[in-house]
Formats: sequence, structure tokens, C-alpha cells
Amino acid sequence: MKRHTLIIAVVALSLIAGSCSSARYFVDSDTRHDFSGYSTYAWFQLASPPEKAKPPTEANTILTRRIKWAIDGALKGKGLSTAEVGDADFLVTYSLVLQSRMVMYHTGWSMPMGYWGGWGWGGWGWGAGWSGGRSSMETYTEGTIVVDVLDTKTRTLVWRGIAENAFRKPNPDDEKVAKIIGKVMQDFPPA
Repeated sequence: MKRHTLIIAVVALSLIAGSCSSARYFVDSDTRHDFSGYSTYAWFQLASPPEKAKPPTEANTILTRRIKWAIDGALKGKGLSTAEVGDADFLVTYSLVLQSRMVMYHTGWSMPMGYWGGWGWGGWGWGAGWSGGRSSMETYTEGTIVVDVLDTKTRTLVWRGIAENAFRKPNPDDEKVAKIIGKVMQDFPPA
């Protein structure tokens, strides 16, 4: 009986832990591109036609500045320096995806209780069922950061780093963002 209770508890905890997954990091690069001469970078900016109005303010400019500062810090920590767009060896940009997520938890499961029946209506049999339990729901914001590096001459993507499910609240602090970007860019530039 105790063994079954332990098995049920382990399964329930595994399900809950699996729903609270941690960040996943992915990096892809153009294996034919030569990164060895990289020493300067500039921030990539889309050209906006003069007749067009400026886009509306971003939803969380504090977070976007944190990300930019973290990328600058990671690149400068590797000995790279900023330059004008025309003089830079590569261009860097990033995108931020914030998605609202929902997870449901069910707690308080109890051991299936069974019995053996005797003679009578229905004959012999096994009865089982779950008892108790409480369900709760949690909503959170899943943040994914994508860092892109483009070749200055061709303006083509040559390196991409992704931190998927990097944070679970819409306003992570400077330290958390720097840690995420550090992990994404730890092997940039590729050898």
C-alpha cells in the first residue's frame, strides 16, 4: 500500500515539475561563414521611409533596454567594440516574444482504493477509484529572446541564438536578463 502511494506521489510531482520547464537554448550559424575577422559591431536598424510615421512605443521599453544592455555587455566582454554601421564587421539585433501561458495543477490525489467482492449480485470483482483532489490554474508570461547576427555586406543572417522560455514574468531584472543573454551568446563568435 505504501509503495503504491509513493509511486502515485512521484508521478504527480513529475507532472507538476514537467509543466514548469526551464529555459531551452538553441544556437545556429552559417558553417560556411568566416567569423574570425569579427572585432566590431553595430546595431541593425530598419530603414523607415520619411513619409511614414514612427512606430508606436514598444510595450515595455525598460525590458527592451535591459536586453540591449545585456547584448552590449556580452559582446564587449568578448573584446568586441561598437562602430558605425558602414564600418562594423557585423550587425546585431534581437526580438522578444512574450506569450501568455496557462498551466493547470491537480493536487491531493489519493491512492486508488479497491476491494474484492463476494458472492452475490455482480459476482466477484475489483473496485477502484480516485478520491479527493483539488485543481488550480496558474497563468504566466513566457518570454523568448532571439539574438540575430547579420553580415554587414550582404545583410544576411549568419548566426542566431534563442533562449526559449527564458523567463516567466514580463519584467525580469537586469541580472536575470544578463544571465540569459550570457548563455545564449557564450559560444559567439563560432570558431
